[in-house]
Amino acid sequence: MALPGLAVVWLCGCQNIQNSSPAQTLVRVIDASYNAPAVDVKIGTTPIAVNIGAATFTNYAFLPPEPATASIYPTKTTTATASVAGTFLVGQEHSVFLTDTSGGYQATLLLDQAVDPPAGYVSLRFLQQAVRTGAVDVYLIPSNGTLAGTKPLLSDVATGTVSAYVNVQAGSYTLAIAPAGDTNAKDVYTSEALQFTAEQVRSVLIMDAQLTTSPPVTITIGNDLN
Repeated sequence: MALPGLAVVWLCGCQNIQNSSPAQTLVRVIDASYNAPAVDVKIGTTPIAVNIGAATFTNYAFLPPEPATASIYPTKTTTATASVAGTFLVGQEHSVFLTDTSGGYQATLLLDQAVDPPAGYVSLRFLQQAVRTGAVDVYLIPSNGTLAGTKPLLSDVATGTVSAYVNVQAGSYTLAIAPAGDTNAKDVYTSEALQFTAEQVRSVLIMDAQLTTSPPVTITIGNDLN
C-alpha cells in the first residue's frame, strides 16, 4: 500500500569553515514556533534574518567570533520579545532555535556539526516539534526496502527533542515518520525518495501541518554542511 506523501523542503548549507580566513563563526536561525509572528533576528547589532516564519532554516551568516546575544523582534518592531546569549567560537556553527512556550515562544542555541561525517556516511539530526502528533518513530527506508522490513532509526522521539547526530550510510532513502509504536498505513507519513551524498550533514525539522491533516506533519531539511 502506498504511503501518504510528506512535504519536504531543502535549505542551503555551507562548506567546512575550519580553515576559513579571516577567523569566522557561522550562525543561522531555525524557526520552529507556531506562536511567533514573522520575526527578524540580530546577533548583537547585525541582522541575520528578516521576516521569517515557522518551518524555516535561514542560510548561515558569517560573523566575527565573540560572545553575543541573539535577539528576536517581531518584524517592523524595535523591541525584542526573546533573546539568548552565547559564545560563538572560531569554526563553530550555531542555530538560533525558536520554539514555543506555554505562553509564547523562546530562543535557544544549538551547536551544529561543523565537521565531516566518516567517509561514506551522512550525519542526520532530528528536531521533533510535532506537538499534535506526539512521540514518533523515524525510519530511513532504503530504495529497495519496505517499512515493514526496516527498523526505526530513532524510536519514541518525544515532542521537543533535539536528537544527537546519527551517522548513516550515504544513499537513496525514503524518510517515514509514524506515531511511536504505530505502523498502520494511515498513520505513517512518508517522503519522496531522498538522495544523501557522502559527507553531508543535515538537520530534519518535524512540525505539525497547519492547513491540512493529510499529511499531518511537514518536514524541512536544513543543510548544515556540504
